[in-house]
This record gives sequence, structure tokens and C-alpha cells, in this order.
Amino acid sequence: MTLQFNPQTTALICIDFQTGVFTGEGGLPHVGTTEVLPKAKQVLAAARAAKMPIIHFKEIHRKEMVDFGRELDGAEPIHCLETWPSTDYYCELAPIEGEFAIGKRRYSCFFGTDLEILLRGLKVDTLILMGTMTNVCVHYTAAEAHHRDYHFHVIEDCCAGSDWEAHWAALKAMAYLQRSARIKHDEFIQAARSTSPTAIA
Repeated sequence: MTLQFNPQTTALICIDFQTGVFTGEGGLPHVGTTEVLPKAKQVLAAARAAKMPIIHFKEIHRKEMVDFGRELDGAEPIHCLETWPSTDYYCELAPIEGEFAIGKRRYSCFFGTDLEILLRGLKVDTLILMGTMTNVCVHYTAAEAHHRDYHFHVIEDCCAGSDWEAHWAALKAMAYLQRSARIKHDEFIQAARSTSPTAIA
């Protein structure tokens, strides 16, 4: 099926494209970031040209570390503290004027943020996801979007996981929720250039 969408009711969600992801200074493991960066830049440029709503997220925690909750019970060390330069948006993928930026304390972009209020105000019903980590923040955001009856697509070659096995497993899990979930960056770019008024289904 050829990807089509209405840019007025579709939002690009850029999840945790933070400096440490690309410099290795953020304390978390990532695979595939070198390959992801140029493709994510192309996607962002295409979305801007199509005048789509673009929403950027970064995970950020207080320096007192009181808002991690259970987040450090697993494999992840302390990460994304507000005082660390590595927590900031990566310069080549950072929001510009007219785009929305939201900080989050948890993995899902919906949890404890005003994302849904923003989506309602923008009259968005479809989300295009890209970012890090595929198996954590991207996956959990996709699941939350599904629970709230949004259509979603994940640009699989614009996502970086904690390891390759987890990356591919998360993509498989997302496709289980919505059959057309997985797309490639060139599919998105082609659809954005055509800016068809037909919403993604």
C-alpha cells in the first residue's frame, strides 16, 4: 500500500533525539545511530516542507534524581539529568521556531505530559514516530497512541534501539498493534512530498 497522509491532521513525533545519543555521552547504549542521523534529518526536512505539525521530546530528570521512579530498576544507569549538556536536543535535529518541544519524565511521550491536549488542539489523528530507543520510549509511545485510538506509523530506519534484538522485536510488536505501522524513511518522504489529502489508515 502506498503511504498517503493529510499533513494537517498528521504529526511527526521526534522522540529523544538528544545530544548524548549521538555523542555517546548520555550513559545509555544505542545501536544504529550513525545510520539513523542522516535519514532522520531528511525526514525532518520533508515534514517541515509539508508544513506538518512537528513535536520534539526529550527525556529529562531533575538533578536531585527524585523523579526516576522505578526507571533505574532495570538495565539503565542514571541518565538525562537536567544539568548534563548531553540531555539537550542534538543540534542537527533540534526544534526550530514554530515546532513544539516537550520534556518528559517517563518513557512514554503521553505519560505526565500535555501531548494529548496539544494533539487535540492541532486536530491530529495520526502520528509518525521516530527516535530512541525503539524498544523503550518509541514502543511505549506507540502503545499509548494505540490505546487512545490514534493511527500511528514508526519510521523503522529512523529509530535506534538499545541493541539490535530489542530493536527488531519492538518493531514487530508495534506492527502487531497496527498492521501498517512500520514504514521506511523514503516512504515517508515520498508521501510528504505528495501531501495527499488522504489520511493514513
